[in-house]
Amino acid sequence: MVVVKVVDHDIFDKVDTQYIENQFSSLQDIGIVFICTREGREEDDWTEEDGMRYIVIHLPYEKVRQSADARPLMLAKAKERLGLVA
Repeated sequence: MVVVKVVDHDIFDKVDTQYIENQFSSLQDIGIVFICTREGREEDDWTEEDGMRYIVIHLPYEKVRQSADARPLMLAKAKERLGLVA
């Protein structure tokens, strides 16, 4: 599991990639890219030639900026995109 972020500078510390990496440490060949910028970006997943699958998750900038802890939102979106919610 690899987790990275593309975020605006003012919320850099709020998007905790290590937390998500720890939550899903048993998953192999999966990468998550969290995007949280004022401009936003498209969610465009892809798979590398070596079989590594990358999932792009867009976080709502204003919600993250105003949040004291964005980790629950990140975890919920990751579970949803990974198909781990009922």
